[in-house]
Amino acid sequence: MKMRTLILAGSLGLLATLTSRAQSDPPSATPPASPDATETAFVPRLQQRGFTPEQIGQTLACLADARHQGVPAAALTLRLEEGLAKNVEPARLLATLQARARTMLQARTLVQAANYDLVPGSPGDDLLVATGLALESGVPATDLSGVLQRGAGRYAMRMASIVEAGENLHLAGVDIATTRALMNDCLDRDLRRMEVLRAVRYTIQQHRGGMDGDNIRRALWGGKAIGEASPGWHGGQGNGRFGNSGGSGMGSGYGGGGGRSPAGDSSTSPAMAPNAP
Repeated sequence: MKMRTLILAGSLGLLATLTSRAQSDPPSATPPASPDATETAFVPRLQQRGFTPEQIGQTLACLADARHQGVPAAALTLRLEEGLAKNVEPARLLATLQARARTMLQARTLVQAANYDLVPGSPGDDLLVATGLALESGVPATDLSGVLQRGAGRYAMRMASIVEAGENLHLAGVDIATTRALMNDCLDRDLRRMEVLRAVRYTIQQHRGGMDGDNIRRALWGGKAIGEASPGWHGGQGNGRFGNSGGSGMGSGYGGGGGRSPAGDSSTSPAMAPNAP
């Protein structure tokens, strides 16, 4: 009985919030979206964490509005799950969730402008989320937009790998000019996910060792850097190979990668990679 009372209180708080929003919005505004069963299932847990009825209503409205506007639900619900698991204070968690929603909506605008299919459940969802997380990590929107526009029409999953690469380079402290150039390099060479992973891993290693961006790019694509031996991945004209070991490298940040032939096989040069995700 106590649990039913708590759920009822939360529902009444949500109803009050939505009613207030509907009354304050101009007549031409889009009506607020209604939470679905997955979203309302959070109510008991929000109550247990000390959310007020108003905060519960705002949380569910945030989830529903973002979903209604084309943001993959998991992009927000996983953020909410994380905050609840870490016992984040309600007001702070709500603010974080709302910020994530705004960022994902901005990412949707960028991805949509590059003419990617954003039908729910399509590969475009992965690109949207990758773009949103990169924005959240501080990669400038102008740079992400430029890469997305440059890659318009490419496989969405492959573009997501390149956007993730930019995020990881940025988080590792690589300057934005080098990050942008390397994202474009990977795009122009039509690299697969594992090839992108290996390029990112090598770049971060050399960056931490003090090599500048221009020399890192020379080492990756055009021959050896000034005063350094080449890592073994030469050119983009079909005659190069990456001599470093393949492996998972940065798997914790990227997940699994596409299978590539063993390092040293000249048939796996960037320029000869099949045009597949």
